[in-house]
Amino acid sequence: MKKGFTLAEVLITLGIVGIVAVLTIPSVMKNYKNRLYTAQLEKVYAQLNEATLAIMNDERVDSFYETKANGTDKCTDNNKQNCTGGLPYFLSTYLEPVKKNCAKGDNDEICVAGGTTSSYKYIDGSDAGGIGSGTYCIQLASGAAICGFHNPGNKCTSLVVDVNGQAAPNIVGRDVFSMDIHKNGSISDYSSGCADNNFGCTADRCNAGGAGDGIYGSACGCLTAVMEAGWKMEY
Repeated sequence: MKKGFTLAEVLITLGIVGIVAVLTIPSVMKNYKNRLYTAQLEKVYAQLNEATLAIMNDERVDSFYETKANGTDKCTDNNKQNCTGGLPYFLSTYLEPVKKNCAKGDNDEICVAGGTTSSYKYIDGSDAGGIGSGTYCIQLASGAAICGFHNPGNKCTSLVVDVNGQAAPNIVGRDVFSMDIHKNGSISDYSSGCADNNFGCTADRCNAGGAGDGIYGSACGCLTAVMEAGWKMEY
């Protein structure tokens, strides 16, 4: 007759399994979440590239800054729900949002962390700034929020993408990234000035802090880091 396991042996085995789970599950969950954020970022990045090329094709121009997306916002209402020019027109027409102009307002209308307050963090937990009061935001059906502003001086449109909107963790380099739109419709990291052959902040700038320009500068370099790693978070 085979001898079964004693209660002590079962309890020891369960204890070992429990310890292994405690040590490994947090790492597994972190890796899973990072892969999820990266997949969401890659999807929004592709959508933005498609949108910039679409507006250029529709208007038969060679530069994104020759389209109606360039220049002063032209909206028929104060809340910028109906726009025929500027960044609000581009985002609301070519990204098909479920919410428009949602950086501020009632809680059920806001689509970014804390609205315009300083609600984003670096990985180390320090303050990374907020979206800013002059920023136009939309929210996609996926839950991702896209905010941006246009600099008429150098004809450069910059964006912040929060891949899951108001939801946590609201940390730059995790679910929050900044980027620029170039003349040919391509998207690079922030701080490029949208100049030819300038791809913005380098990967070592990600979570380095001190870049200025609020959340745009704070998130600078993280898009580059993810793309150079083959759409992976290795930091």
